[in-house]
Amino acid sequence: MVRGRWAWTAGWCAVLAGVVARPAMYRIPLESTADAPGASGAAVLTRAVSPFGMSLTPDGHVRYDVHVTVAGLPPDAGSAYPGTRAYVAWATVPDLSLVQRLGVVGGADSVVGEVDWNKFIVLVTPEPGGAGDRWTGPILLRGASPSTWMQRFQSHVLNNGGNPQW
Repeated sequence: MVRGRWAWTAGWCAVLAGVVARPAMYRIPLESTADAPGASGAAVLTRAVSPFGMSLTPDGHVRYDVHVTVAGLPPDAGSAYPGTRAYVAWATVPDLSLVQRLGVVGGADSVVGEVDWNKFIVLVTPEPGGAGDRWTGPILLRGASPSTWMQRFQSHVLNNGGNPQW
């Protein structure tokens, strides 16, 4: 009887530990492209602040704060990528039709932006200025939200030559 209670208690403790700890799926690794060898980063998702416990859009989508940090990029974007002045983090939907600027990122600094899409991709690019509606520079870092993992590889725009297959 004691052994059974111990196993039951240990099992519940393991379940509670898994609920309390942030799973790896809330940390999006940012992988470097050929334009930024050796660079790395991460986008950590946290729930946006809300007085109701969970922040939602009016149509029911969960709002996330995206904390983007980078490492391994040259400190001065203009010296490595002529005509640019800053590194900017972006979020976009998988078919690249909607883009949202998260903010300027550099060094050990972290930028926080908000996203309310279910599936999205985080990008970091060098840009001529901190503002703009869409990226113009080469993509240096990229990472996909956990919900994109449940998508067929073939149907992902980045893997099929840019042709959406609905």
